[in-house]
Amino acid sequence: MEVFSSLFSIFILSGGIVQTAKLRCFQFGHLKQSLKIVLFSEGKNVSISRKAERDRRGTTPFEAMASALGGSIGTANIAGTASAIAIGGAGAVFYMWLAAVFGMALKLSEIVLALKYREKRNGEYSGGPMSYIERGIGNKKRFSAISRFAKPLAISYAAFTLLSSSFGTPLVQSNTVARSASDLLLAFDLKISDIAVFAASGLVCAALTGIVVIGGAKRIGRISSLLVPFMALGYIAICSAMLFKFRANILPSLVRIFKEAFGFRQIGGGFCGLCVSKAMRVGISRGVYSNEAGVGTSAMAHASAQTDSAVRQGLYGIFEVFADTLVMCTLTALVVLSSGVNLPRDPSVSGTSIALSAFSSVLGERAASVFLSVSLLLFAYTSIIGWSVYGLSAAKYLFGEKAKTPFCVLFTLLTALGAFVRVDIAWKCGEIFNFLMAAPNILALLMLSKEVKKEIGFYE
Repeated sequence: MEVFSSLFSIFILSGGIVQTAKLRCFQFGHLKQSLKIVLFSEGKNVSISRKAERDRRGTTPFEAMASALGGSIGTANIAGTASAIAIGGAGAVFYMWLAAVFGMALKLSEIVLALKYREKRNGEYSGGPMSYIERGIGNKKRFSAISRFAKPLAISYAAFTLLSSSFGTPLVQSNTVARSASDLLLAFDLKISDIAVFAASGLVCAALTGIVVIGGAKRIGRISSLLVPFMALGYIAICSAMLFKFRANILPSLVRIFKEAFGFRQIGGGFCGLCVSKAMRVGISRGVYSNEAGVGTSAMAHASAQTDSAVRQGLYGIFEVFADTLVMCTLTALVVLSSGVNLPRDPSVSGTSIALSAFSSVLGERAASVFLSVSLLLFAYTSIIGWSVYGLSAAKYLFGEKAKTPFCVLFTLLTALGAFVRVDIAWKCGEIFNFLMAAPNILALLMLSKEVKKEIGFYE
């Protein structure tokens, strides 16, 4: 498994670096504009979002971004980051940052291509990697030698997406919520069996998910646009208060991150591990799992946006990666490291328990348990409903419109069952499926990079 993880970590990071070079570091020069567009509604074609507010047949650019950000902001920002530090050391955080910085170019490209190749069906736009792989690489004039492989590649991506949305995200998110609920009850000395807690937690997650999933992408976009800003600001506020308490430990924590990222102590596996440090393997895999840059999923949410500028919508994608990893994951990492909690090097240890120990050092065990339980429930919920959009898009691509009801039922049931899965198995499934989705998607992004550059030229 370590060799597999190493290969894909190198592949994803290399893909981001190459795409960044191809786009001439576009994300670095336009990050400020991305922040202004999202936070202050500034930039070109602002009227598009207002027009979309009146056109309820589609989603606004902000709703599309909120749906995608809700899909990426999940338990990985709390439990995933904490367990990444426990498994790979503080240096894993550096590689999460690295994956995010270069991943911005991949996410921008995904969104631009998704809008370029999207189709309008029943009055609503839809698209994503399946569309730009099939129609972009399938262009015989540009890719005559390999165009015949476009359809099989698109089908493989859709199949991996369907598997990931069924056996990846629902398992991870529901499992983390269940374990958080168990920790909450322990904090209040309520002796209830884990099976009963997991069953109740799984059923609640499934019920809340089913209600929204049946409503489709528009309802998911609206729910996410309400929940995402609220939960993100609340989490940022508490973490900021924590870091103020531990302000003397912030600089040493940052030094530790960089020191362990390049320290020989982290190197493991020798030749068999391809000389890739555990910090790099864990950091990149958790980073990609968190922000989904290169995986192609958010492109499906953005494809439904009512906008006439693909690149401007892509700037929302740059913001997603920034907010998800460089803000949310970093806050969690600094809280965990600056609090000085014990970090066992055990992949089976719950990241929720580590985060709970960190927050309890200031808030107290009960208050920390309540805060984490609420945060994880909201984070997991938006992630689950966001991924339902991706899974449904893949199911429709493979089996047609008739697949909607069976998929929604299966998705809801698996969300309930995810509460009982072992934590390390749940994370392994999520990361493996993410890697399998990223392989065909990044290949397509690199091959279609000229089209992205062309769209950027029109925008500028």
